[in-house]
Amino acid sequence: MRFTIKAKKLRNYLEDVYLKGKYYNGHESKNGSLSEYAVLLIEGNPPHTILNIVNASASVACRIDHWFTDEDNATGMCVVDISAMLKHLKVFSEDVTFTSDDYITLSSAGKKASMSKVLTHPNMDMVTRITNYDMLQLTGPTIEGTPSVGGVSFGKTEYECKLSTVEADMIEASKACDVLGVARYKFEYGGDKLTISSKKSEVDNIEIEIELLEGVGDPSTVEFTGPFSGFMHGPVTIYMKDDSPILFSSSNRMMIKAPYLTR
Repeated sequence: MRFTIKAKKLRNYLEDVYLKGKYYNGHESKNGSLSEYAVLLIEGNPPHTILNIVNASASVACRIDHWFTDEDNATGMCVVDISAMLKHLKVFSEDVTFTSDDYITLSSAGKKASMSKVLTHPNMDMVTRITNYDMLQLTGPTIEGTPSVGGVSFGKTEYECKLSTVEADMIEASKACDVLGVARYKFEYGGDKLTISSKKSEVDNIEIEIELLEGVGDPSTVEFTGPFSGFMHGPVTIYMKDDSPILFSSSNRMMIKAPYLTR
């Protein structure tokens, strides 16, 4: 496996799938990350290849795609320790060539670093599910010129509403809800607006209305835990169905989160 990429871009991708932030621990939030490892996968026919960078837990998975059009890449897959890889990448400032053989090598003009590979990802089942997912179905289909949910699904979930907003509004809502320190978020779409809320008790709660660029489909409500806003870049599309996994997508990335269900 081999590819060449801007060192800063690879660092940013790895930091994004690390998904550091506040995670719900049953009573309040605590600092954490999605998992310590990422899967890097090169597919395609050189020079037209694609790099998937994927991370997952048992209930959350995220993926970033990076397309190459002129590099002499070699296909393959490897698992990396994100923290160790980020430290090694600090050595490089321009293009870096990533090579995975018996071990991982990072190289550029006059610089070289090496590190061990990880045998496997601890949540390989979820990694495989999101890696095999066809992101082309998230491009916003229309029926006779009318916006539509378009039959988008993930696993057994057939989504019933599709919402479009912007990254900045998601970040603002997340920061407002995080004041409560629970890292639990409820998304409610009533047919005309999206409300994002967080609740610590019957009287201690925060609710933010999000302006939508588009909202189609049936009213839906999903509650989930853990960070979500910083992963998406630019316009954000959200797919929902009552008490089902919520799916976020933007230009070259997607994230799926299982619902938080209370008894």
